[in-house]
Amino acid sequence: MNFDFKRNFKGTISIIGTSEINSATEEVTIELGRLLAKNHYAISCGGLSGVMEAVCKGAKQEGGFTIGIIPFEDKKKANKYVDVVVPVPFSQARNVIVVLSGDACVAIEGKAGTLSEMCFAWIYGKPIIALTGGINGWSSKMAGTKIDDRRSDTIYGAKTAQEVVEKLNNIFKSLPNITYDMPTEF
Repeated sequence: MNFDFKRNFKGTISIIGTSEINSATEEVTIELGRLLAKNHYAISCGGLSGVMEAVCKGAKQEGGFTIGIIPFEDKKKANKYVDVVVPVPFSQARNVIVVLSGDACVAIEGKAGTLSEMCFAWIYGKPIIALTGGINGWSSKMAGTKIDDRRSDTIYGAKTAQEVVEKLNNIFKSLPNITYDMPTEF
């Protein structure tokens, strides 16, 4: 097998959002998955339906790599577009893991679980981009705001999937180099 994550991907993007979406949100989320894959980002998400399935579907259409962190022990419950399933059968506790698995976070719509993930991303210093164009839920409500004063930035808003990827590319240019090397000391 000739798979080299460190060489093939700029980083991992945590995608957070609702499990129930309409066709317009599904379309833009599939487009986002395709664009993330084309731009050499891996995707981490909750691994189930809605936003999670749509972004994974788009990524797989472009040969992307997907990780699903599901709230069940049974790996078969992940959507069919997930490459690696990580069972975390602790209900909403998996939200922290979804956020920490990525180098940046993209919110699409969302209810209380998505809001909690946005808060965790904020606390852990992850850049957050909220999709807003024709989108409802917490992503539209939180775009352009600060959750509290512990950070100087805001939750970035983006109206389209293309704008999300452009913002991610700019963010990754300004971040210290992300490395996936093994630590030399334990």
